[in-house]
Amino acid sequence: MRFIFAILAFIIATALIGAGIAQRTVFLPPNTVSSSVAIEGAAPYVMIDSDALRAHDGRQTLELSGSDTVFAAYGRTTDVKAWLDGSSYDSVGYDAETGDLVSTAVEANPDGADNVASGSANPAGSDLWLEQFSADGAMFRTLNLPAGYSVIVASDGTQPAPSNVKLSWPIANATPWVGPLLVAGVAFLLAGLVLLVLGLLHMRRSHRPRRKPPALPKGKRFSPSRTNAIESGMKRGRRSIAPLVAAPVVLASVLAVSGCSADYWPQAAEPVATDGATVAATATPDPSATPGAETEPTTAVDDDTPSPAVTEAQLEAIVGTISTVTAEADASSNADTLAQRFSGPALELRTATYAIRGAYPEYPAPQAIPAGPLQVALPQASNVWPKTVFTVVQGDDTSVPPVALMLMQETPRSNYKVYYEITLEPDTSLPPVAAASVGTTKLAPDTKLLKMTPDELKTAYADILSVGDASQYIDLIDPDGDTLRTQVGTDYKNTKKGALPATASLDFAQVAADGQNIALATSGSGALVAVELRESETVKPVESGATVSPEGAVKALSGVTETAKGAEAVYDYQLLFYIPPSGDAGKAELLGFTQGLIQAKELP
Repeated sequence: MRFIFAILAFIIATALIGAGIAQRTVFLPPNTVSSSVAIEGAAPYVMIDSDALRAHDGRQTLELSGSDTVFAAYGRTTDVKAWLDGSSYDSVGYDAETGDLVSTAVEANPDGADNVASGSANPAGSDLWLEQFSADGAMFRTLNLPAGYSVIVASDGTQPAPSNVKLSWPIANATPWVGPLLVAGVAFLLAGLVLLVLGLLHMRRSHRPRRKPPALPKGKRFSPSRTNAIESGMKRGRRSIAPLVAAPVVLASVLAVSGCSADYWPQAAEPVATDGATVAATATPDPSATPGAETEPTTAVDDDTPSPAVTEAQLEAIVGTISTVTAEADASSNADTLAQRFSGPALELRTATYAIRGAYPEYPAPQAIPAGPLQVALPQASNVWPKTVFTVVQGDDTSVPPVALMLMQETPRSNYKVYYEITLEPDTSLPPVAAASVGTTKLAPDTKLLKMTPDELKTAYADILSVGDASQYIDLIDPDGDTLRTQVGTDYKNTKKGALPATASLDFAQVAADGQNIALATSGSGALVAVELRESETVKPVESGATVSPEGAVKALSGVTETAKGAEAVYDYQLLFYIPPSGDAGKAELLGFTQGLIQAKELP
């Protein structure tokens, strides 16, 4: 009976283990679901909409092919559509009824012509993208994008975009009964082995003599060698059973270990919230599993709510690019290179510095812009252009003051450019500002929410630089820590006038500046305000036959060595202030400035 039970146990074990293995092999359901579309048009761009990317839960695996070069990037859906405005493209969506991706041709919007003309047709390198990729021939990329983010696909912006688009998502294919089946099969296998061994032992005992055999007549003795041969043969017979027993045991061990995966066992039910709603797990990017996942967004975007112009990761990349371009332009004094990432007052001042240093190398070089780290990241929260971002960057050398940058992006296709570059005053403390993930509001130049409007601030400080303590605005701006007043204020002006010979006169005057007054709200309802001022110095001979001889930077920029007409030099001031909110007892404070010669010429 033991052999019968052992055979039954082996049969049951084989059935259970076979069923468990079959569930993970021939009967294993697919672990992904996929949809694809072949795009028939020849548009230079393809936009994979957020609804298509989120057709199924989990990571999105993107496969692109059909062009020699494949480029893909992802960003907020509003940013992707804004960049594409004015161009024709194919929009890829998802058909829930058929489960397929569908492609829809979108015609170019004539109103977006200015946007198209403002930047490159190649989307590679745009500041709007959170991350971008490129490949030759085909691309295979896994993403984990929440709602509100889309993918733009192109070749180079002029050639047709990749025509084959495939999306795949993981689906649950757990087999929770594999573990129990394998464990039960191993248990029956071990039980069968035990019954088999017991049966063999019982059979061996049953063949032994039951009583003492009668004495045999004396005869020829068996030789020791024969006895040893018989005994050795019996030992070999017993050892031959070992492989038969070891093989199932090894197989059982392997199967038992293979059943340790969580997918092989029944799992506990999902936790339920107190209001009865099931708590769904939020997929979080795993940087070790997905390249670039550390920069992927994890929060859905609400298109109706203004979003910060950039994320902190985007801003770090933008500042890094600006730092590289600035270093290249400074090394070669190339204004064209600088114009890639500078505009407005910052571009004019740095370009003038290049011209001065070309003829007068002793003139101070412009401050380098470090690549990071960012001390402050304050983007404007807005869904329309132009957009403004404020940041403060401190380099590795802490003896060099940090630099504050006011960046502006005029259109979706143009990149962020430095509009104001301002060196902060020593020991300056900036007011608290909103987190980069929240953003801030850009205030109007005539806003009444502040103790003084940005326009009034500009007028007041210009008057203080001109007449000092006699200014009617002297009590509105805090003089503590204001080193610009010392450098170019009334004491400086009077000293410079006194140093001139009696044959010449020196006059100072305010000059109209075209720089925008930019005000970004702070956490305490105040504002960080950047403005531009310009001031002229005019030297004239006052006696007949007398001449004036410009020196240094003025001579280098004007090209005038001696003139009987006189010379005019215009200095530019880029200023950063903090203005407290309306009703606050505090005064406006100068947080930093950058100043330098911007123009020099002979008088007509």
